[in-house]
Amino acid sequence: MSYEDRIREALPHLSPSLRRLAEFLLDSYIEASFLTATELAHALDLDPATVVRFSQRIGYPGYPELQREIRERVQRQLLHTPQPEDGSLAAAADAALQGAVQHLDMVRRGFPVEQAERLLKLLEQSERIWVVADGAARPSAESLTLGLEQAGCAVHLVGSHPWDLSRALAIAEPKHLFLCVACDDESPFAARALAAAREAGIPTAAILAAPSLAAGREAEIVLAMHASPEPALAQLALLAASLTLVRMLARDRPDRVRAGAERAKEIVRLLQAEPERRSRSQERSQDP
Repeated sequence: MSYEDRIREALPHLSPSLRRLAEFLLDSYIEASFLTATELAHALDLDPATVVRFSQRIGYPGYPELQREIRERVQRQLLHTPQPEDGSLAAAADAALQGAVQHLDMVRRGFPVEQAERLLKLLEQSERIWVVADGAARPSAESLTLGLEQAGCAVHLVGSHPWDLSRALAIAEPKHLFLCVACDDESPFAARALAAAREAGIPTAAILAAPSLAAGREAEIVLAMHASPEPALAQLALLAASLTLVRMLARDRPDRVRAGAERAKEIVRLLQAEPERRSRSQERSQDP
């Protein structure tokens, strides 16, 4: 078995510290290939002996043998250029990935930085942000919403159904922002909601997978990506735009983003501790 198969097989039976090490080796294997056992242990706040024991647990004499296999994989990926046979599934996979890379490169080259900077200022000023998304744009909108929440923004994700939009418009105010994330024009309601928001004096913006989408004609600030006729690439462009905005926000307001992330972690700790507290309380109540 490969080192990946061995780690996956062992994962369900590992302690939290060993699981952290296992997940790092799976997800950050390129970085791990350059780290000694001591350096790896330091990066993960573990004892170096833990790294050795883990290597032995999954069938290697020690960490150097495990690392050697990881390095071989990295070398294959960095130095070997695959030449799949024409008409094969491997060729189809390679063509799809090359198409995704090329489209993302076009998105990068044409990314509207000035419009993004305007949008970031508006996000900072808005007391509440209503993120409106159609079905295909939903994953990108969810990613953007999560990033804004971590930055401390008051943000709400709204569906493109007329009832959802009408409820949001009914309580939206001029100090709020209506932000539409659109992948196509299959649903006309998001664009109409932007128009209604503008008529009510509410600032509007749109992040679009193509410049020609209807929402772009209704929004005051428009971030339009390089267009693609393939729905999957349009979704990929929107995800890239959401990631870019969140990274720009983190770069521009690092303290706010850091504080939001710390608040989220603390809430998670409190929520996780609550069942334990209740369990201890129940055990005490059952004592004679």
